[in-house]
Amino acid sequence: MSARLIDLLARLAPRERGLIGLLVFAILPAALWFGALVPLQERRDAAEASLTEARALQSWVTSRAAEMATLAATDNTGPRAPIGLSALEQSLIEADLRSALAGLANRSGGGIELRFDVVDFAQLMEWLSAQDPAWGYDITSLRLDSGEEPGLVAAELLLAPQS
Repeated sequence: MSARLIDLLARLAPRERGLIGLLVFAILPAALWFGALVPLQERRDAAEASLTEARALQSWVTSRAAEMATLAATDNTGPRAPIGLSALEQSLIEADLRSALAGLANRSGGGIELRFDVVDFAQLMEWLSAQDPAWGYDITSLRLDSGEEPGLVAAELLLAPQS
């Protein structure tokens, strides 16, 4: 096999041998690098970012659960009257979240629907944590979808009056 390859290369002109050498030693490794290794690295980076985001969310949920356990033990005043749509909007303005709000609507039965297309996750969760004990609503549905950039999410909340 190698004798046939040597004969084939011997019959070629020096310029042709140089082009084959360039192909074998420069172009093929570059094609392998850009065609296979770079996409693998990009997928790995995306997976690591997703894992970091998931760990941050898990940490936040764990700390909120611990906080809620302490609040449940100390705050037994019962249901509160809902604060209303305008007070809820005012709290969003104070938290600098009003500009990120994409939808705010009353629902039948006194509930409220909020939608954020792109919002900072930490800022939204701080606002929720500050509002939850006194606003008179229970979160019946919370949907978070990760955004294009790390730390940004799309969020949908359904609030119902506390019963």
